[in-house]
Amino acid sequence: MTKTALPIELDARAELRAWYLGRLRPKLENAVAAGMVEPAAVEALDDQLDGLFHDPDGVPAGAA
Repeated sequence: MTKTALPIELDARAELRAWYLGRLRPKLENAVAAGMVEPAAVEALDDQLDGLFHDPDGVPAGAA
């Protein structure tokens, strides 16, 4: 990865994380409360995205 690509990628991850936590996650919580989505499905998505948000190489934990 080039030196300029890393800051852009980190900014993109931060933007995606902010969108998920600020916009999508609350909607998922509402869907759980309404009984439309299983809590385990939201937890699984959280776990998958947590690996993306925190892994600087973009490789999910355990996939390497």
